[in-house]
Amino acid sequence: MSVEAPNPAVSYRQGRLDDALNVAMLGTHVFLDTYAPQGMRPPLAREVLEHFSVEATEAVLRTPGTVVLLAESAGHLVGYAQLDSGTAHDLVDVRPASEVVRLYVHERFTGQGIGKALLRRCEQQARSDGAQALWLTAWIGNPRALRFYAGRGYADCGATDYVFEDDHYENRVFVKSLDRAAQGVAP
Repeated sequence: MSVEAPNPAVSYRQGRLDDALNVAMLGTHVFLDTYAPQGMRPPLAREVLEHFSVEATEAVLRTPGTVVLLAESAGHLVGYAQLDSGTAHDLVDVRPASEVVRLYVHERFTGQGIGKALLRRCEQQARSDGAQALWLTAWIGNPRALRFYAGRGYADCGATDYVFEDDHYENRVFVKSLDRAAQGVAP
C-alpha cells in the first residue's frame, strides 16, 4: 500500500468573496466530469447553471455557518471543500453535526493528498464549531469517492437520492464521529 505524501506546493486557506469566479468554474468542471460522463442533457445543464454560477457561489460564500476551504498550487485553485455547520440528515443520529457539501479536486491533482488535506481541515473546522459528527453524501456512480470516504473512517449509513428535476441519483450517506475521545485525540 502506498502512502500519499501531501503536496508541499499546495497551500490552503479559507475562501473569500473574490474567489467566487474560480470556485464556480472549478465546481462546474468537476461536477460535469463526475456527473456527465455520457454528455449533457438539459436537466444537468440547468443544475450546473443553478448551483455553480458565480452568483450562486457568491451566495454560498456569504452564507453564515458556511466555510469554503481552498487548495491552491502556484496561484491556481486546484480543489475546494464546502462545509455547512449545524446541518442534519435523517440517517445521521449524532447531533450537532456539520456537512461536507462538496469536496472537489481538479482531476490532474488527484492522488496528491489534496482531498485528504481538505477533508482533514473540514473535520478540524467542524470540531471547532462544536459539531460531534461530520457527514456527507457520495454518488454511487463515483466508486473512487466511495472508497476515499470509507478509507478516511467514514461509515456508510444508508442511501439517499440527489434529485434535480426528474433525475434521481442514488447517493450514500457517510458519517464520522468527531468525538476526540472515541478517536484517541487529545483535547
